Amino acid sequence: MDKSGNERTTEHKKRIKQLRQIIIAIVIVMLLLPTVLSIVALSRIRSLDDRLNEITLLLSDMNANITMSTHESEEPKQRTASGPTPLTERSLSGYEGEVSAEDGQYEGVKKVYLTFDDGPSLYTDEILDILAEYDVKATFFVNGHEGMEAEYLRISLEGHSLGMHSYSHEYSKVYSDLDGFADDLHQIRELIKDITGEECSLYRFPGGSSNAVHRMPMAECIDYLDAKRIRYFDWNVSGGDALTEPHSATQIVNDVCAQVKNINSDTVVVLLHDAPGKRSTVEALPLIIEKLMSMDDVILLPITDETEEVQHVRP
Repeated sequence: MDKSGNERTTEHKKRIKQLRQIIIAIVIVMLLLPTVLSIVALSRIRSLDDRLNEITLLLSDMNANITMSTHESEEPKQRTASGPTPLTERSLSGYEGEVSAEDGQYEGVKKVYLTFDDGPSLYTDEILDILAEYDVKATFFVNGHEGMEAEYLRISLEGHSLGMHSYSHEYSKVYSDLDGFADDLHQIRELIKDITGEECSLYRFPGGSSNAVHRMPMAECIDYLDAKRIRYFDWNVSGGDALTEPHSATQIVNDVCAQVKNINSDTVVVLLHDAPGKRSTVEALPLIIEKLMSMDDVILLPITDETEEVQHVRP
């Protein structure tokens, strides 16, 4: 065999060897791929399982605290197995005078309702911790936020009132027309019911009932809420934490307390926000509570079925 033939034979063998190596590599990858994918899937499952366990532990702790609080009370409130305590039975906080949760009569008392819009958020748990520390109940007008199931449930289980603030908070959707308003309302109402078991009957319009950006007559929205037996609440005191110019914690405290002190009304609904970027509100909350509780004629309450409405636009 001549030199040229030898070179061709050598080159042919080299190509066969390379092809064999490629085939072996492909076979190895095909064999290992299911194992790698299985490991990744198991890791993801363990991560989700850990998260589920964390939520389960959180709910167990909250239930234990509620049970302990109920047993330690001199006159424990009766809870049914059907769901959270009805709004009319929830405890009254921050006032030691004679009050009645049944007839709603508070002679000479200024009823102050702390309300938080736009949550749940990364600050919700901290806000709830502060409220629990002072034994104060508040009202949360919530939007639809994915992955916040534990926060919605904690608000309800700890005796605060839940209200709807639309699902999307997008004015173009909420106020597009009556169908758009109804669809958004249904969505947030079902979300709250699915998570907490509550048939929510409180609402706050995005921007308030007097907002000037809606595309439809506000009377149509109000009539629709009325037909659904849903009551809406605006506010008559604002912490200013939603203004374009950010308010410091000190400004928020001063604004809220000065307005509460000077307002000529026995029903005071305070607007605050539970939302990203509202760190100052969280920092202001303890001092707001302390200052309000130090006022002789003030009681801090959650909004209930018996609360007198504060509305910018009357039906």
